[in-house]
Amino acid sequence: MEKYEKATATAVNAGSAGSFRGYAARFLNIDRQGDIILPGAFSGAIKEFMDDGGLVLADHQNKTSAVIGTLIDASEDKNGLMVDVTFSATKSGQEVRQLVKEKAVRKMSIAFMAKKPTRIPDAQIRELWAKYGYIPSESQKKLARSGANLISEVAEVLEVSIVPIPANPGAEIIAVKSADGPEDSAPTPPTGEIAVAGRLLDFTNVVKRAELADQILSSVSPNRRQV
Repeated sequence: MEKYEKATATAVNAGSAGSFRGYAARFLNIDRQGDIILPGAFSGAIKEFMDDGGLVLADHQNKTSAVIGTLIDASEDKNGLMVDVTFSATKSGQEVRQLVKEKAVRKMSIAFMAKKPTRIPDAQIRELWAKYGYIPSESQKKLARSGANLISEVAEVLEVSIVPIPANPGAEIIAVKSADGPEDSAPTPPTGEIAVAGRLLDFTNVVKRAELADQILSSVSPNRRQV
């Protein structure tokens, strides 16, 4: 687990359009779709996701107008997949930003292709929790009784979204920034340290990827996850 923790915690770069930091996915808790993601699952897919432009959408909508920001960085810490995003200066980007500032919307979600998800029973789930030092809530213990889909490796990250209701309740925005400094942050900061490279990507590439996403998102595959 330690190899996924980073030594720096650089602030999010923010222009007048604003920016945010959040968890697009959380590790080890069972989500509403019965999936449990292991630490390190995204390690092989993050670079390609960023190189492809790193789609940031509203509500998983597969259309150009739903692109509401530009990915700055994505990395794993011990809690989940952390993303840093600048909001788009477009009308849709700023409308979502306003909702985030008002705390009307603060949740995140992710769409990805998993490599061979495996169904595991309650006993194995509890073994994993003990191995990683995860302390489950009573509701998590109840969910574990029905088993879960173990996702240990992600083949491809398709996009991350801001949503009102996520599959994983722990996927959320934890900090919002403007050009004048921090606007707001989550009342309970995440544990673990975060690596932020501050690398800006070409927004044109993001839009292009959104326009080409129909073929990817419309494909039928048992390994596709939206959590």
